[in-house]
Order: sequence, then C-alpha cells, then structure tokens
Amino acid sequence: MATQNGNQKVNKKSQTIEQNAGTGEEELGLRIRDLRTQRGWTLKQMSVLSGLNINTLSLMEKGKTSPSIYTLQRLATAMELPLKEFFEPAQPHNLVVFTAQDRRPQTASEKAIIENLGKGLTGSTLEPFVVAMEKFATSGGRTLIHSGFEFVYCLSGKILYWIQENEYPLNPGDSILFAAQMGHRWENINDGESKLLLVLTPACGIVEQSKKHFYPFEGE
Repeated sequence: MATQNGNQKVNKKSQTIEQNAGTGEEELGLRIRDLRTQRGWTLKQMSVLSGLNINTLSLMEKGKTSPSIYTLQRLATAMELPLKEFFEPAQPHNLVVFTAQDRRPQTASEKAIIENLGKGLTGSTLEPFVVAMEKFATSGGRTLIHSGFEFVYCLSGKILYWIQENEYPLNPGDSILFAAQMGHRWENINDGESKLLLVLTPACGIVEQSKKHFYPFEGE
C-alpha cells in the first residue's frame, strides 16, 4: 500500500514537471502568434518572409514544438525585432532593471533553457542571456551570421565554439568576444549540462543586432 502511494506521488510529480515544461512552449507560441497578428500576417506570409516551413510555424504557435535558437533568430530577422521580444510581453519603460535569480524570464528552446537578463530595459540594444544547454545541445547546427558583436562567458560545463571553422573550447571562466559577421556556431561538449552567458550587441547604438541577422537558407 505504501509503495502504491509512493508511486502515485511520483506519477503526480512527473505530471507536474511535464505540465510546467509545456507551459513555456505554449507561452512562447502565443507570443509568436501575437507578434505575427500585430503585423497582419498570415502563417503563409510569415513562412515566406522567414523561410521557415509553414507546418513548423503552426506547431510552434500551438506550443507543440520547441524552436531552436537558429529558428528564433530567423523569425527575429523576418519581424525586424530583437531576439528578446520572444521571451517577454511588452513591459513598461525602465532605465534600471533588477532581476532576481529565481525571476528571470525564460523559455525552452531545442535542448536548452534561455533566460533573458534584459527584461524591460528601455532603449537598450544590449541583449544579455543565460543559456543552459543539455548534453549535445547546439546553436541550431547551422552557421550563424549577423551584424554587431557577440560575447560569450562559460559559466559551467564545456562549450565548443566554431568561428570561421576555427575551434575555441570554453571551460568555466573562459570567454570569447568576436565580430558576429564571422560565421559561427556552438555545441555543448560536456558530459552533462553546460551554461553560458551570451551578450549580443550591435556594431553601433542605433539598431538591435537581432534585426540584422541573416543566414544561408536551407529548407526546413
């Protein structure tokens, strides 16, 4: 009897974890749909503008799939928005932002949790994120190219960055800063979770770098 009750508790806990995991995907999907409808776009129009498969977009908006960072950046480019817009609703204008560790806005990407550290900062083109990656997680498996600069600081684990196909392994405490128009990608090569601080910034203080992302297109 005790074993049965114990199993019931485990099952309930598992169900709660699954429900909570799905919540982030659903919220992200609703946010993407809201941003699309604000522009008066149909799914077909967004598919054409972003180069993403219409079925993939539909599943994302319904919260039934987790988009990769690469996919989110493709959408950011099409919508001319900074990447952080997908992670939070419109916020009041602020000049100072304090974010407690347990209150970071976050969303689930493909094998990764992305935490936005710049929530609500008015007029900022700085985009700081903490990215926690599962084993074998990648930036999307494709080369990323965009304007501005990218700063990466390895918080834990081990992350391999490729910049113009040169390899840069990052251990805890290591960092790398580079001009982001050079083709780059990354992968978690740790035997477990790795975590990095990712800061994106434009080449000048006028346009968010996420508005200038562009990628060699391959059909989804």
